[in-house]
Amino acid sequence: MSGNREGKSSGKHKGIRLSYLNVLLVFVGLVIAVLMVVSTYQTTGTVQKIVSVTDDYLYNQQTGGMMRDFSESLGALAEDFVRNGSIGAANEYAGKMSVISAQLAQYAPESSVSSEANQALQTADEAFRMRNDTEIRAMRLAADKLPTPAFEQLPEMLKKTELSEEDKALSPEEKDRLAAELLAAEEYTAAGETIRKEVDNSHRLSSEAATKQSGETSSRVNSIVTWQKILVYVFIALSIVALILNWLLIISPIRKSVGNLDRREAIPEKGSYEMRHLAKVYNDVLADNEEKKKALSYTASHDALTDTLNRASFDRAYQEAESGQVAILIADVDHFKQYNDEYGHDVGDKVLQMATEALKRHFHSGDQICRIGGDEFCVIMPGICQSRAESIRDRIFRINEELKQEGAGLPPVTLSAGIACWDRPNPKGSIFKDADSVLLELKKTRDTCCAVYKG
Repeated sequence: MSGNREGKSSGKHKGIRLSYLNVLLVFVGLVIAVLMVVSTYQTTGTVQKIVSVTDDYLYNQQTGGMMRDFSESLGALAEDFVRNGSIGAANEYAGKMSVISAQLAQYAPESSVSSEANQALQTADEAFRMRNDTEIRAMRLAADKLPTPAFEQLPEMLKKTELSEEDKALSPEEKDRLAAELLAAEEYTAAGETIRKEVDNSHRLSSEAATKQSGETSSRVNSIVTWQKILVYVFIALSIVALILNWLLIISPIRKSVGNLDRREAIPEKGSYEMRHLAKVYNDVLADNEEKKKALSYTASHDALTDTLNRASFDRAYQEAESGQVAILIADVDHFKQYNDEYGHDVGDKVLQMATEALKRHFHSGDQICRIGGDEFCVIMPGICQSRAESIRDRIFRINEELKQEGAGLPPVTLSAGIACWDRPNPKGSIFKDADSVLLELKKTRDTCCAVYKG
């Protein structure tokens, strides 16, 4: 059976192979995942570029505006200090310079807005620094006329500024005159105009560049988003297909097989290749298991040597038949110990097999032949009453005649038997005990090979 089952199970089966289908779905899923990762990376890069362009644009606008506005206010404060020696103007000047210096420290010439806008802003920055240097020199010249207490109240930026040897050699009046000339010089005034002009130019150029880059970036983002939508739709469709195939090829066949599995019945060979193959193997194993269960049950209920029912099976059968209309025949092999002692147990086993075969030939299929001891047999015969007992007795005679012919080279093989019927007169015990008592009495007298209990 195992070889046959293996041959059947190894045959070709129809159906989609889940292994191939899963490889295909995983491959497509991985392709979609890679494309999604790539598109996400592109989106992230594009967004970062938008943020960078926006930051650069805002910095350009803010820095340029501060440079233009602070240039005018710083010039007015410097002029106020030079003319009036106002400590407050000097301190305010230092505060504003601290703010604009922090802003200018972040200036990046490689800004992504526009190279032309950056160049214009750099030109304005150079002009702003030139004006600032001029204002600091003028204010430092004017600071020399202040008394020491007032000088000490000036901001550190002025106190730490060193005059050149040439400026130090000037008289106080000359220093005042030079400071005023520095703030009124054409170069100083032109630098202010340069700042205003270049800042306006930088703002215009950065706005144009930002608008252009914004349009290009928006177009790229829209393209990436469109592809992402397509990939999402494909992934959803793939998921739906996978769910449908999973239902048709796996879940549905399993659900239809659950009842059969509970009932230990064969399951239908449907679904995927693997499910069909599994069903085929299960069905073969189930059939093989049923055969083995039958064989095991047969082995458990039959005597291995004689292939008749064993003692346990006899006990069950006797309990069921004891109160019914049956006859019991108990037989044993005469002088059986002699066969074992003189010829060996192999010959003794052969004698038992010969006796069993003879019993099987002369009793009907409905009769239950049991081996209940070493050489002792019992036959349960349904429907046999006292009036038919003599016919059973005749069978034993015929059996003994056959055994004598079959046992050539051995002492005569014969059986002795006792019979008791359900309708026997004057029963003294159970039907089994009455049959056994007849057999014991018969073996004492040896006047016949079979006797019927008659009370």
